[in-house]
Amino acid sequence: MDSTRTFHQDVFCRILTIVSVLCTAAAFSSKHCALAFSHGPASAFLRPSTSLHNHEQGGGRRRGAVVDDDASISRSRHRTSLYSNSNHDGNNGAVKENDTTSWSVADWSAALSTQRLDRPIAITETIGKLPSDFPHGILYKTGPARFENENSGTPYSHWLEGDGAVVRLELNPVAAAAANGRREDCVGGGIANFTYRFVETELYNAERNEGRILSRGTFGTKKDDDDSFIQGLLGDAFDFKLKNPCNTHVVRFGGSSTSSPGDDDDDDDDSVLLALSEVGLPQRLDPNTLSPLGAETFDERLVDGAPAATIGIPILGPVLDSALGFGDAVCAHYRIIDGRIAFASMRQDAITSDTCLRMFEIDVRAPGRRRIASDVSSVLHGTGFPPHDWVMTPNYAVFVATPAGGDLTPFLLGKKGPAECISFRRADTATDGESSRLRATVHFVPRVSTTDGTIKRDALRVELPVALHPVHFANAWENEGHENTPSVEIYATCWSDERVNRMAATGESLLGSWAKVKGGDFDGIAVQRVMRIRTGGTESEPTVEEAIPSLGHVDYVKGNPNFAGRQSTRIWGAIAGDPEWAVTDEPAPVAPPQAFCRLDLSSKRKVDEWYAGPRKFVDDFVIIPKSREEEDGGEDHVWLLAPVFDAETKTSSFVLLQGDNLSAGPIFEARLNSHIPWGLHGSWYGLSSQHRIKLKNGMS
Repeated sequence: MDSTRTFHQDVFCRILTIVSVLCTAAAFSSKHCALAFSHGPASAFLRPSTSLHNHEQGGGRRRGAVVDDDASISRSRHRTSLYSNSNHDGNNGAVKENDTTSWSVADWSAALSTQRLDRPIAITETIGKLPSDFPHGILYKTGPARFENENSGTPYSHWLEGDGAVVRLELNPVAAAAANGRREDCVGGGIANFTYRFVETELYNAERNEGRILSRGTFGTKKDDDDSFIQGLLGDAFDFKLKNPCNTHVVRFGGSSTSSPGDDDDDDDDSVLLALSEVGLPQRLDPNTLSPLGAETFDERLVDGAPAATIGIPILGPVLDSALGFGDAVCAHYRIIDGRIAFASMRQDAITSDTCLRMFEIDVRAPGRRRIASDVSSVLHGTGFPPHDWVMTPNYAVFVATPAGGDLTPFLLGKKGPAECISFRRADTATDGESSRLRATVHFVPRVSTTDGTIKRDALRVELPVALHPVHFANAWENEGHENTPSVEIYATCWSDERVNRMAATGESLLGSWAKVKGGDFDGIAVQRVMRIRTGGTESEPTVEEAIPSLGHVDYVKGNPNFAGRQSTRIWGAIAGDPEWAVTDEPAPVAPPQAFCRLDLSSKRKVDEWYAGPRKFVDDFVIIPKSREEEDGGEDHVWLLAPVFDAETKTSSFVLLQGDNLSAGPIFEARLNSHIPWGLHGSWYGLSSQHRIKLKNGMS
C-alpha cells in the first residue's frame, strides 16, 4: 500500500465526497444519521459520560423500569480510588479525604502507558504448578498498546485508538509434568511460552515509515500535517478514511484435529487467527509468529474500506460507496455456539440510521479448510450506530439497542471523530406536549442452518419498557414462550434507563471525556449493572430488572462456554476491589477493576471473589472449561486465566484461578519482565484434540 495518496487522488476523493454530501444534504438534515460507522469497544470502565446526578429526571416509573442509583455508587467510589491529593464527590463537588491506598493516579497512568517494545518481553518466573488436567493450549489477548505516533510523538486522542498488540501465551501441562518443579525447565522450557507483537497492518507500517499519523481516528485523532496544498486548504475535512487499530478482540478457530497434548508446534495447522475492532475488517495473523497476513474478507464477501457506511441511495448508492472508499466493519465480538463461530459484519446507512447487518457462521467442527456454513443479511432499524456486542441462542442472533444518532457536521468538516458526534436520540414529543422517554429495542435475527449464498431474513423487533445501553453480554437462552414473540432470557451489563434518558435529554456525547478518566476521575462514568431482559414467555410484555441488585458496577461478564445459548446460573465478571468493602453488602464502585467475582443468577448475589491486591489492576479474562460436557462438574467446573498489572514493579503477570474457588487465589502465575498495557478481550485455543475450540458449545 502507498503510504500517502497522490495530490490528484486526494483532490478527486475530497471533491467527490463534497458532491455526495451535497446530494444527500436534505436526507442528512432530516434524519439522525450515523455515518459513524462504529462506536468502538464499550468497556464502561473507560467509556465516560457526563455525570448528571442533579438533573430533573421527570416522568413516572413504569413496569419494568430500573431505578438509577448512580449517586450512591458515586459516593461509595471514594473507598477505592485515590485522586492525587483529594477526591471529588460526584453529587455536590465536596472534597473528601482518601481513606485507602488501593490505587493512585500514578498507578492507573502506569497501567495505561505505552509499551514501546524496546526489548523483548519474556517470562522471568513461574509460581505454582499447572494442574495435571489443564489442557495444552494458547491464550490470545489484545488491547491498545501504543498511544502516540512513535516518531512524531503526536498523542492519540483516546485510549481506544491505541495501536493494537496481541499476546500469545502457550501453556503446556505435559512440559510442566516433565519439569517436575525445576525452575530452569519451567521458565522458557516449554511450560509457558510468551510472544507479544503489534498488529502490523499496512497503515501501521506506513505510519512508522512516514513518522507521522496518516489517518483520522474514530475517537478524534487528527492526521499530522503533511505540508500538502490540499491538507493545508481543507485539513481533515471530507476525508472519511478511519484508522483500524485492531485492538479490541482476537480469536483463533478451525484447523486440523491431529494435534496431541505433546505437540510442540502446529506449523502445518490451517487454523485462522483474527485481530478485530469495529472500525474495519479483521486482520489475519500467523497463529505462531503473529506476523500479518492481510485483511480477512470472508471469501471476498466483504469490502476492505473505511468507514463502514453506505449512502443507501438506489442505483447511485453502490457507486458512491465504492468511489468514497466505504467498506464493511466486523463487530469485535463473535459468538460460538453448537460448534459454529459467528461473526457480524455491519454498515451504517447514512440516510436511515439503520444498521445493515451481514452474519457469517463458520463450522469449526470439520477438519481442514474452514467453510462458511451460512450467510444471512438483515437490517436493524433505527439503531443509530452498530452494537458493540451481541449474543446468540439456538435460533436467533440477538441485538439490543437504544436509538442514537447525532450531528455529523463536525466530523464531515474534520473537527471531530465520528464517535464524538454520537448521542442517544432525543425522544419524540408526546401528544400532551411532554417529552416521552426513550426505549430500547431487542432485534432477533433468525439463524439459518445452511445457505448457498446470501439469504435475507427480517429481524423481529421487541420494544422494551425502558431504555438501556448494553455493553457486554453474558448469555441468553430460549424459553417456552409466546406464539408471536421469541421467548428469550438475556443477561448483559447495561447503562440504566435513567442515565440513557438523561443523556438523550441533554444531547451529550456517548464518548465523554477521556482526559478525566485517564487522570483518575471516574465521576463521569456511567454505572454498569447486570440486567435480566426477558421477552415473550407467559407474559405478553417484556420485562427488565437487575439480575444482581446489590452488586454495583461490573464489566466483562461471561459464563461457562459449554452453556452458551442454554439456561445457566453462573457468570463471572471484573469489579473494583478492596477488602474493606468486599466483605460488606456495599455495591462495587466505579473504579479500575482490581478483582474477579462469581455471580449466582438464581440467588441474585455475589458468591465468590478474588482481590488482586493494592496497586494491582485486572482486565478481561478468559474462561476455560475443565470438560466438554455440561454434566461433568457443572457450570463452576472452569478455570479463569487473566493478566494482572503490578504498579509497584511496572510489570504484568498472568494468573490461573479455579472458577469455583476464586478466593483461594492463583494456582499458577507466569511473571513477565515488563508490562502489558491495560487491555481488552481475548480467547483460548486448545491444542489438544479434546480441548480444541470445537467445544459442544462456546462463547467469546
